Amino acid sequence: MKKQSVARIVLKTFFKTMGIMALFIMAGVLSYYLTMLYYNQTTRVERSTQYTHVIPVNAGNESSNLIYSYDEKTKKIKAMVLELFDETTKNLDYITIPANTQITISAGTYAELMKVSQQVPQLASMSDINSYFSGDVAYEYGIMILQEELRADIGYFTALPSKLFDTYFEKKTKKEIYSPSESLLSNVAKCTTEDDMDDFIEDVWDDLISDITLSQKQNYSKALIKVNQDYIRTRKVYGSESGGVFTLNRSKNRKMINNIWESEAYTEPQKKTGGSSGTATSKGRSIQLTNGSGINGLAASYQQKLQADGFNVIGVGNYVGDVQEKTTIYVKKKKWGKDLLKYFKDAAIKVADNLTNGADIEIVLGTQDDLS
Repeated sequence: MKKQSVARIVLKTFFKTMGIMALFIMAGVLSYYLTMLYYNQTTRVERSTQYTHVIPVNAGNESSNLIYSYDEKTKKIKAMVLELFDETTKNLDYITIPANTQITISAGTYAELMKVSQQVPQLASMSDINSYFSGDVAYEYGIMILQEELRADIGYFTALPSKLFDTYFEKKTKKEIYSPSESLLSNVAKCTTEDDMDDFIEDVWDDLISDITLSQKQNYSKALIKVNQDYIRTRKVYGSESGGVFTLNRSKNRKMINNIWESEAYTEPQKKTGGSSGTATSKGRSIQLTNGSGINGLAASYQQKLQADGFNVIGVGNYVGDVQEKTTIYVKKKKWGKDLLKYFKDAAIKVADNLTNGADIEIVLGTQDDLS
């Protein structure tokens, strides 16, 4: 009897121990299952990981972010702003790039793009990139085309529906420059800690498209909360507009962007200057060159000179009347033309209507400004 009692006790202890172990195993399996279920439900599916990138996506300490505004129905690009943020200096610049910008793609790049899409023309319109390519990667192809012309690296993109873009940026009509809206600046100013900025970025993340991840964007939070909003710079790319098409000035834009990256930390607000992006007020205006000097080819020579500097010369012609000694710059508005004085020895500016070819500015060249 005693031996049976001992055996019974041993068996009871064994089975009890096994039962406890089974409970522990079941608890562990259930815990793992619940944990995985939680992560599967809460982990964000990043759009940027769902396709193969065609540019080297770069979210480094010099953030170069091309912000697109797109129409949700047509997918047409309505606006573009290049955001440049230097984590080291805390400098923040916004450069407006007109949506009607057209770019002639180089032969080599065009050959590569044609392997992807037969819809892309060699003279590409930035507003139509979503009709040339399909999917989120279209915005990266837009970067490929644009940065080749700007001769500047663009690290990643952010695409916003136009309605959302218009809440974040406001357009200064006269200067045609997009600036951060008061609403955006106010919300950002409330972010006094890195966690605040992380939360703000996460709150808006699902409403936009980007080729970087949320965590990559949040890496900028610590530096962003230290940006002095009074020192934010807004500019516009250099170029000329004619017939509803904007053409970039490659050399001037490259120099501008390089200067931004090389700048020391901004210590004062942006200076108020005339014209878009601080450039001359006659940039983007239509200019007629009229040769009043009687010197053959003088108007054509000045046409090449001014166009090389980004001015929009719509035509050249000869002056009807006496030979002019001094150059006269006729303008429809008094504020225009001052930036053109540097090209001539002793030119005068006069306000006038009904200029040749319906131009905004007409320059009647005099003999004093012979280039030979």
